[in-house]
Amino acid sequence: MKRAASFLDRFQNLTPPNDAVRKMVAEVIKNIAGVPITREQVKITRDVAFITCSSVARNAIRRSRTDILEELAKRLPKARELVRDIR
Repeated sequence: MKRAASFLDRFQNLTPPNDAVRKMVAEVIKNIAGVPITREQVKITRDVAFITCSSVARNAIRRSRTDILEELAKRLPKARELVRDIR
């Protein structure tokens, strides 16, 4: 007879849904870079978060890219695998 823990093993490696990651990226960018964006402006493709915004806002995001990625990794531990760069 199997133990209950063996049935729950498959749930240990779950990744957060795409919408939750997009929302967290928008929150972190707003807090660190001071650029108000919505989750609809964030698109995640192949471990890269693409932000659709003005060039001035994009430049502010680019200057604080490392701080944004570090804060994102703190808030969502699995985010380091999901978002490796911001463009």
